[in-house]
Amino acid sequence: MARSLTPPESSDRPAAPPSRAGYVLGLLFVGNLLNFYDRALPSVVLEPIKDEFGLDDTQVGILASAFVLVAALAGVPLGRLADRVPRAAVAGWGLFVWSAFTAAGGLLTSFWGFFASRVGVGVGESSYAPATGSLLSDLYPSERRSRAHSLFMLGFPVGTLLAFLTAGGLAVAFDSWRAPFLIAAVPGFVVALLVLRIREPGRGAADPVGDVQVAADPPGGRGGGTLRALLKVRSMYGMLLAFAGYNFAAYAIGTFLTPVLQRYYGLSLVGAGLVGGVVVGVTGLIGLFAGGLLLDRAARRSPEARVRAAALSLAGAAVFSFAGLLAGRGALWQLVVFLSLGYLLGIVYLAAAVPVVSDVIRPEQRSGALGLLFAVGYLLGGAGGPVLVGMLSDALAGGAPSASEASAHGLRTALTLTVPLAFGVAAAGMLLASRSVRGDREAMLAAANTP
Repeated sequence: MARSLTPPESSDRPAAPPSRAGYVLGLLFVGNLLNFYDRALPSVVLEPIKDEFGLDDTQVGILASAFVLVAALAGVPLGRLADRVPRAAVAGWGLFVWSAFTAAGGLLTSFWGFFASRVGVGVGESSYAPATGSLLSDLYPSERRSRAHSLFMLGFPVGTLLAFLTAGGLAVAFDSWRAPFLIAAVPGFVVALLVLRIREPGRGAADPVGDVQVAADPPGGRGGGTLRALLKVRSMYGMLLAFAGYNFAAYAIGTFLTPVLQRYYGLSLVGAGLVGGVVVGVTGLIGLFAGGLLLDRAARRSPEARVRAAALSLAGAAVFSFAGLLAGRGALWQLVVFLSLGYLLGIVYLAAAVPVVSDVIRPEQRSGALGLLFAVGYLLGGAGGPVLVGMLSDALAGGAPSASEASAHGLRTALTLTVPLAFGVAAAGMLLASRSVRGDREAMLAAANTP
């Protein structure tokens, strides 16, 4: 029998009701905002970091990918852990850990010390998405999940936007690129304590699975499922491909947008941060908010309609991002307008990713499935994107009249070649998933209602 977090019925104390859905969503959003703020900090102040440690673009890509690689590897066991213990505990302690390592990044003075701090941030942040994705899926039914998860994922553009708008200014004001890392850690500790106090609903509480819902913390033998069982769900293959493609594009833009604005378009650190904030922050807000409403409306028609709508949006992202990255030095407006449109359409996908997994995976296996999704997406996309773009940038830098010209042209060309292609791969993955998502959902509901 599943073990509940609440006291047994014989206890004189009444069982505490779950925390309100709106409160939990709001609190987890703030944690996610801090997640992406801390994650974006090195990208915003990348040029000062590069100068201090004497790095080339390949080494910069490795630095960015080390964070993602560790997050991917840690995400699978931490996702499975969240299927066995309270998800609020996994998310809250993860938030505390990554905040501590963010502060360490502002204190450690050697490159390898800073490198190790980013690895620690990756471990902490890898716990957050699988645990919170499963938790939110038990607070909202399928036809409302895209909107709920899009509001949660607003932490991505809001946190990134705040990082782009504030990190450069803080670095200039304190005359050190380390200052934003120290300041960012403080609210993380506060929010972590609040997340640890969340009272969870039962697993499967929002799913039409009869009376077979499991308790908030199933014992080790019940939760998680095996990797083989998860990979029997055919639509997971398309979702894994889509998440890898999306993350390749998103991390390549997130890592190298500020440097290309400084090198190729000649903007200052603060100016590049402002423009980058528009491209990845403002458009992200619009894309996630509108995408959540659009995809929930599609989900009311059929399970596969939500997936096809996300695929169409990703295809549009490939076209518009290509048009934006082709902009020459005298056409900064073209980069801003079209890359913003591409980023807007691409981020709509994030409002579909977790809800689609929740549609086809049993409640007691969702954190593990999300851990697998994030692991593969981060390994192939998030880690591969910065490294491949950095290596391609260095390889294409030859032939320019000066080192600065070489660096500028190499990076711009590398982004132009890779980002649109990655969005196209993500669109293909969602189309593949759309072919089997209906059957996988029906099989999940049938299995959940089987005694």
